[in-house]
Amino acid sequence: MNFGQKVKEVNSLLEQHRKFRENCLNLIASENTPSPFVEGLIAEDLDRRYGNYGGIDLYNRSYQGNRFIAQIEEFAHELAKQLFNVTHVDLRPLSGNIAGIGTTFALGSPGDTVLELDNGHRYAHKLASSPLKVELQSISIPWDGVRSNIDLDQTLPLIRRHRPKLVIIGSGRFLFPQPVRELKEAMRQANPDSLLIYDAAHVMGLIAGRRFQSPLQEGADVLITSTHKTLAGPQGGMILTNDRAIAERIGPAIAPLLESNHHLGRLPALAATFMEWIAYGAEHADAIIANAKALAGALHARGIPLVGTELGFTESHTLLPIIDQFGESKPLADRLEACHIVAGASDIPEELGTHGLRIGVQEVTRRGMTEADAPEIADCIRDALSGHDLEAVKRRVIALAQRLNQFRFALDAA
Repeated sequence: MNFGQKVKEVNSLLEQHRKFRENCLNLIASENTPSPFVEGLIAEDLDRRYGNYGGIDLYNRSYQGNRFIAQIEEFAHELAKQLFNVTHVDLRPLSGNIAGIGTTFALGSPGDTVLELDNGHRYAHKLASSPLKVELQSISIPWDGVRSNIDLDQTLPLIRRHRPKLVIIGSGRFLFPQPVRELKEAMRQANPDSLLIYDAAHVMGLIAGRRFQSPLQEGADVLITSTHKTLAGPQGGMILTNDRAIAERIGPAIAPLLESNHHLGRLPALAATFMEWIAYGAEHADAIIANAKALAGALHARGIPLVGTELGFTESHTLLPIIDQFGESKPLADRLEACHIVAGASDIPEELGTHGLRIGVQEVTRRGMTEADAPEIADCIRDALSGHDLEAVKRRVIALAQRLNQFRFALDAA
């Protein structure tokens, strides 16, 4: 085997990927790009080390050589506690999914009933239907598709009837704040020992910026999340709670059950991410929401309907355009990508249509988009969907992507 040639092939693929992405409008709702400041603190040396610790004591390390690693992790914890106004943080989950699976496994017991959203990750369902056969009864929370939110009129009677041990909310199509206070009050009355878990993966940056909702202050017992998406940190997961007993139950479910070493190289970069949100949180979150609303309004003005129109389209980074008039979701997402617009195909509530897209503006906002750019982006999306002169659309998109090439809301690495 010619290894030199193989290395050239890998480097060529990497370069092609970088060039493609640099010349794209990335509208995937679950992705983001860390700032140079954050990326500069991803520590390769730490990724060679093991930092296992037991329970929730950061200094109860299994390996020698961890004295500075523990201090780095504590430093990141203290910044997270300050940013989110919380008393207990766990940065060990390697993803939001692991944070959710670990929390559900730790707080549920065999035979417990769990109410959870179908358009979330359905952690109890995953556990119950996995080869492990964890004995949790998963019941779907009713969803109001037109309002893109939990249907309280149908959900509250379910809580009273089933007295669930856990209720898990949050969404992969998160347009509006969810009714945390109302759900928690019903849970207290039906089962005082029940716990409300809020999956904030998609809206964590907006929560950090105090511009969405404050789940823990509104009654959630645990907040689980990823650390990229709107938060724009390195990929990973995080768990927040104000209840030490809950933190102590979750800790052993994360480590050593689901993972041992927790990829230490991202910890300094996570600390940097928290610093940026402390510095620019409100401004950053305001810009994301303003851009989402502006793009939604521009698409609507061009004849593309959206979920949530009657409610102002969105209060988050996400839009759900309805694209039945143009064709089917996946082929249209492929067409958009051919024009260097990267967006995800999505189901749409059956009351409103069949084919849709899931669009997020968090990365283009970080790269420089303002409300003034929304009409031009909407024109490109409409023309690509309609199949109008795709090569010309591609050139316009590349020119726009090259203009949006400066990071906003980022600290100076110097």
